[in-house]
Amino acid sequence: MQIYTGQTTGRKLEMIKKYELGICLSSAPDSRPNRAHGSVPCFLDNGAFACWRRGYPFQRNVFLTTLEKAYKAAINLDFIVCPDIVAGGLMSLKFSMTWAKNKLIGTPNLALAVQDDMTPGDLDLWDVERYFTYIFVGGTTEWKWATAPTWKEYADAKKMKIHIGRCGTLDRLKYAKKLGVTSVDSTIGRAMTTGERSNSFGARFRPKWT
Repeated sequence: MQIYTGQTTGRKLEMIKKYELGICLSSAPDSRPNRAHGSVPCFLDNGAFACWRRGYPFQRNVFLTTLEKAYKAAINLDFIVCPDIVAGGLMSLKFSMTWAKNKLIGTPNLALAVQDDMTPGDLDLWDVERYFTYIFVGGTTEWKWATAPTWKEYADAKKMKIHIGRCGTLDRLKYAKKLGVTSVDSTIGRAMTTGERSNSFGARFRPKWT
């Protein structure tokens, strides 16, 4: 299971390499993807959650600009999270499909963020495996963890990969590993990159994820 953490540079990036972590490149006005990031696994987040949390609508131009920066930095992205609507249910699915069929048409490594109230049957109606190679389990915390096993079964059946977003505690990392998901993103990864105590944390737990 690949663990992605926040983007960084310098010494912390070297620690990310040491513990075989990856980086979540966030779509934000101050995001600066650079060639050094290409030395570790990376994926591009669309920034919808950050916008939602701050009370803003999705910032499409910020997302597209960050995508362009990653391209210019020659970063090979493991996947790109297609724009979505946080906790938006079927409205989010329709929104994501519009992006997948237009601005992002032909992207070979696109992730569909599943949100509250979506079901596998809803995805089948849109034939999502034609456009996406990843299922990204998003949504509210309670819904995400209650439905994660269902989405793992769906991804396996469709021969898709699966990522769980905001996997913020050690217990949830362990549970995601038990489920057999492809990857997660977690702020816990930051603990592996700062300080002696954190280095001990990384040395103790990192081998268990692979």
